[in-house]
Amino acid sequence: MLELALAAAFKATLSAPTHRPRVDHPWPIAIRVTDPGGHPIRARLTMRLLYSGIAVGKVDNGRVYTFLGTWREQKGEEIKYPSASSGQRLMFQALVTARGRTIKLNYWVRPR
Repeated sequence: MLELALAAAFKATLSAPTHRPRVDHPWPIAIRVTDPGGHPIRARLTMRLLYSGIAVGKVDNGRVYTFLGTWREQKGEEIKYPSASSGQRLMFQALVTARGRTIKLNYWVRPR
């Protein structure tokens, strides 16, 4: 029963416009974190890129963001994939921590 309660401590979702972002163009994403009742809660976020399951890059130099409810990159500071990533299948991973738990949100991308 305790495991079930811990698993339901919060819900995190990632929204992105496409799995095929264009290189050198903004790729706006949003991370939403709520309690089981759907109310926004405070959370921490860090993001990275994986290639074949291995971390190959940190988004925003590994910066850790603290936010309430929904997080988005500021206008003009959205994620941009470099031209060297074109055609590579990567995993974008958002690590969301709240209420003593961490959820990994994985989203595959293949920049074009």
